[in-house]
Amino acid sequence: MHEEELYSSLQWDIPTSEASQKCLCSSKCSGTWCVMTVISCVFCVGLLATSIFLGIKFFQVSSLAMSQQERLIQQDIALLNLTEWQRNYILEMKNCQALQQRSPRSDCNCSHCPHNWTQNGKSCYYVFQIQKKWNGSKEICLNEDARLLQIDSKEEMNFILHSIRMTKEFGYWVGMFQDELSQSWFWQDGSSPLPDFLPTERQLSASQICGYLKDHSLFSDTCNNWKYFICEKNALRSCI
Repeated sequence: MHEEELYSSLQWDIPTSEASQKCLCSSKCSGTWCVMTVISCVFCVGLLATSIFLGIKFFQVSSLAMSQQERLIQQDIALLNLTEWQRNYILEMKNCQALQQRSPRSDCNCSHCPHNWTQNGKSCYYVFQIQKKWNGSKEICLNEDARLLQIDSKEEMNFILHSIRMTKEFGYWVGMFQDELSQSWFWQDGSSPLPDFLPTERQLSASQICGYLKDHSLFSDTCNNWKYFICEKNALRSCI
């Protein structure tokens, strides 16, 4: 009787082959699932990184496109203003010349700049001996119905350097700025400077970079720095 109970006990303790197979099968399935999970995670991370990269590129391209569109709009506005100014200028010149012919002794000045402004052709210039940031300088010029100096030719540059009183050791803001995205230089009206008038660039960490004139050359600096500035406006036509 004792031997039969011992035999039964041994049979109970020995695992069956079927249970062993189930255990192995479960282990294999668990390992495969881990591998698939890791692969899925890597794939998801790759998709996320790709989506972020494409999103950043799309934002940059969109910003650049908007910036170019704004410059085109500014150029169109500047062209319209120039066309209107030329039309008015021709009309005013004809009226002034006609008045001079009718009244030779009349005090008529057909090309005139405001008091203390310096004239060169169809433009008037004024050097402000107060220091402002670039945007502040631009606002003051706008209040004078003018803009920051825009140099369009070597002849104009020579006139500015030799006919306008400036202090050599100081810098003077001009109407030139660097686009943050394209890193290209532009005048206020959206046009590009001539290659000879591109500023000497320095390593600047600021996002807003503007141009200034100093000692016969153009340089770049942070727009938030304080400098003197030069305004330019169209010559007035008036007859008294």
